[in-house]
Amino acid sequence: MNAAKILLPVLLLAGAGGAYWFLTREEPLPPPVTEPTTPPPLVDPKTEPPTQPAAATAETPPPPTENVRTVVAGADNAAADAEQGVRGRVLLPGGAPGGNIAVFLMESTMNDPLGTYLKAKTGVRTPPVAQSITAADGTFALGVRKAGQTVDLRIISDTHPELHHKGVKIRTEDWYDAGNLQLEQGLVVVGRVVLEGSDQPIANAQVFLTEANATHQMLPTPGREQGITVLTNAAGAFRFENAPRLGLISLAATAPGHARAEKPNLQITAESTNEFKLELAVGLPIAGVVTDPKGKPISGCTIQASALSAKAPQNGTATTGTDGRFRFEGMREGEFQLSFVAAGYEEHQEKPVPAGKLDVSVPLEPRAFAKLRVLAANGAPIKAYKVSLKRFFPNNPLGIGNVPEFRDARITPGDYPPEFGGDWAVIRGVPNGEFVFQVEDNGQHAKSLSEPFKVEANGASPEVLCRLTLGGVIEGHVVDDAGRPVAGATVTTDMNGAFMAEDGGFFAMFRQFMPEKHSKSQTKTDGGGRFRLTKLAFADYMIRVQHQDFCEGTSVDIKLESEGQRLDIGTIQLMRGALVEGVTTVGGQPMGQVKVTIGPPDAEQPAGVPAVQPNAQAQTPKQMFVVNATSDGNGAFRFLKRVPPGTYKIHAVREAGSDNPFAKLLQMKQSQRPLLVAPGQDKIIQNFDLPAQ
Repeated sequence: MNAAKILLPVLLLAGAGGAYWFLTREEPLPPPVTEPTTPPPLVDPKTEPPTQPAAATAETPPPPTENVRTVVAGADNAAADAEQGVRGRVLLPGGAPGGNIAVFLMESTMNDPLGTYLKAKTGVRTPPVAQSITAADGTFALGVRKAGQTVDLRIISDTHPELHHKGVKIRTEDWYDAGNLQLEQGLVVVGRVVLEGSDQPIANAQVFLTEANATHQMLPTPGREQGITVLTNAAGAFRFENAPRLGLISLAATAPGHARAEKPNLQITAESTNEFKLELAVGLPIAGVVTDPKGKPISGCTIQASALSAKAPQNGTATTGTDGRFRFEGMREGEFQLSFVAAGYEEHQEKPVPAGKLDVSVPLEPRAFAKLRVLAANGAPIKAYKVSLKRFFPNNPLGIGNVPEFRDARITPGDYPPEFGGDWAVIRGVPNGEFVFQVEDNGQHAKSLSEPFKVEANGASPEVLCRLTLGGVIEGHVVDDAGRPVAGATVTTDMNGAFMAEDGGFFAMFRQFMPEKHSKSQTKTDGGGRFRLTKLAFADYMIRVQHQDFCEGTSVDIKLESEGQRLDIGTIQLMRGALVEGVTTVGGQPMGQVKVTIGPPDAEQPAGVPAVQPNAQAQTPKQMFVVNATSDGNGAFRFLKRVPPGTYKIHAVREAGSDNPFAKLLQMKQSQRPLLVAPGQDKIIQNFDLPAQ
C-alpha cells in the first residue's frame, strides 16, 4: 500500500484532533452573569461550620444559610415505557436506600462533540434524554426512545457529591442494569465572602462549587449550570457538605452590586480544613440592546464579556430576551470587550465598553446570502437539490473544509424568488470568507462542487454557478478464497483510509470533522461476482465488500479525478473467516456494556494463512484490522464482522461506569489474550470474566 496515501489521512485526522482538543478541552464555560433572580427553595439547615483559624478571623462565624436545592423541572420525564434504557438502585453511603434523589440521563458529548461545542458557544442548553426521582427503595428506570446513542447517568443529591455513571451505549430493546450505585460522603468546604480589601461580610451572596476538571461542563446538569450553590449568612459564611472527594474544585461567588470573584483549581482533602475566602469588589452593571440594522430586536443573542485588563480578569455571559435587551450585573470597574453571537448574523465585537455603561446599542449585520444557479450536465437548469457550504482554500484548490455553523439545506423551486428572475436560488446565512457549494441532486449526477466564491462584509451578494457532473465509475470482481464468484455481496464506497476509524475510538471521534468529498453509493454483485458503481464524485475512495458468509473485503487508494473516468480495480477476494462470540461476566455475574475488541493481527501469519490478496490494488489492510462489539444485558456479545484467518489480540473493558482511563487500561492489560483464527474455522467462543470494581 502506498504509505504516503495513508499518511495524509492520518495527518488530517491528527489536525482535526488538535482542533477537537481545543474546542472541548476541560475548561468550564464561563457562567452567566445576569440579573439576579429570586433564590430557589432551601433545604434543611446544616450544622455550624468549624471555627476558622485565627489567621483568617478572630471570631467564629455564625451558621451560614442553607444549600440551594437542585430544582428538577419535569421530573416525571422518565420514559419508563420505552423499549430500552437504564435502570439501577441508588444507595446512601451507609447502604440504606436512597429515595427521592434526582437521576438524569444526559447525552454523551462523544455523540456529537462538534455540535455540543457549537450549542454551548451560543448558549443552547441540551435537555436530558430522561429524568426522574428514585423510588423509596432507591430504584429508578430511565427509558430511551432512540436506541444507538451513548448516554451518561447522573445522580444528583443535595447532601452528597454527584455520582456519574458514564458511557452507557443504548442497545435496541435492551435495558442496562447499572446495579447498586452508592453515593459517597462528601467533603466539607467552608469559608467567607467579604468585600475586597476588608473583612466586611457580604450576606446572601451566591457561592458556586464545581469540579475543576469536570468533563460534563459542555452539557451541564439541569439546575447546576453554575455548580452546587449555597448562600452566605449574615456573617458572609458559607458551607458545602457535598464537595467531591477527589480532584480539584473551583469556587465562585456573586452578590448584587458586586463583581464576581473566582478561585480556580483548589485542592481539597479529607485530612485538612478546606477553608477559603472570596473577596468581591464593588461591581457595576453593563446593559444594552441588540438589534438588526432596521432596529428590530434580536432575541437569543449570546454576549460574552471579557475584561481587557489582565490585572482584573473577569468573564461573563448574558443572553438577550425577546426585547433584544441584555444586562451584566457586578462587573469590575474597568473596560471590557463584548462579543456577540446570534444565529443568522455576523459575529461582532464591541470594545472598549466601560463597566457602568447602560446604553450599549449594537446592530448586528445579517449574514450574507449567495445566489446559486445549478445546471445539469446537459445544461438544463435544476431546481431541487441538497446544498452544503464548504471552505475553499486558494492555495489548495483540491482541498475543502467543513463550515460547522452552516446547516445543509434542501432547495426547492420555492427558493427561487421572482425578483431574481426565477433563475437563482437564495442561500442565506453564509459567513464571510471564501467558499464553494457542494451540490447533490436526486441521483442523476455525481456530487459536484460549484465555482469558488468570496463573501465580504457589506459586499454584494455573489452569483455562483454549479455545473453538475456525471462523475466517474468504479467496477471490479468479487471472489471467495477458492476463486469462485461471490454473488449478492454488498459493495459500498467510503472515504479512503476510513478503516483507521474502525474501532470507534480516537480516529472515529474526528471523522465528523473531515469533509466528505466522496459519493456514498452502494450496489450488489451479480451472478458472476461483478459490480459497477456509477456517478461518483471526484475524490479518493475505499471500496468495502460485505457478505454474511465471508469477512469484509476492501480495496483502497482509488482516485477518481476526471469526467467519464472508469476504473477497474480488479479482484477483491473474500475469505471465509470466523464468527467470534461469547459472554462477559464481572465477578462471575453476567454483565452488559462490556466492550470487546479484536485487533490488530500479529505481523507473523500462521502457516497456511494467506497474507496477500491476488490483486495488489485490492489488498485488505489487515494490519489495521480492528473490530469491536458490546455485550447486551445478559452479557452476550457477537461480532457482526467475520474475522479473517490470522493471529490477533482480543481484550474486554467495562465501557459504562467510570471514565478513569487508567482503570480501563488496566482492564485491557489484564484481559488481553491471543486469538488464533485458523483457515476454515467457522466459530470461536471467547468468554471474559472481569474483576468487580
